[in-house]
Amino acid sequence: GRETSTGNRPKRVHCVSNPCTLRINDVTIGVTSSDVLFHISSDETNANLPPGSRLARIAEHLLHQRSYYPLFPPAKGACLDLARYKEWEIPCRPDILIVPSRLATFAKEVMGGSTIVVNPGELTKGTTGGTYAVMDVHPMEREGLEKAVREGDEEMEHGVKDRVRVDIKRI
Repeated sequence: GRETSTGNRPKRVHCVSNPCTLRINDVTIGVTSSDVLFHISSDETNANLPPGSRLARIAEHLLHQRSYYPLFPPAKGACLDLARYKEWEIPCRPDILIVPSRLATFAKEVMGGSTIVVNPGELTKGTTGGTYAVMDVHPMEREGLEKAVREGDEEMEHGVKDRVRVDIKRI
């Protein structure tokens, strides 16, 4: 059963580690608060890239290397405990990867559309407001589920990329 905090209301806030991979219903979400996109972009060289592809390509490094922080040694000023490097591993490819960064905000499909990477930005920028992301993941269509049951499909694509909407808002 569900734990209750007060009365019969279900507990809605859960504390998780940083970084973490969590599963909510059928959606796997990876989250880190480290500005790994900025750290990777500071150390890389690139040329002749299509416009708008740089940040998505940087985010793909995390997924290819299955690590929330694929740089070693860590960038100067990064708050990482080297003794716990195993906890930086990404155990499975997330459907949604949230990586806040001071770089330009974005929400993009990467890895052939199997993962949506979201950079909501920073909530504050100095003494002014910053940005945040509002994500809506809609449920699977009932007709599709009923069809899969009728046809005896053991597995089916859950199509998170077609069911998610990400809006980046400014404070």
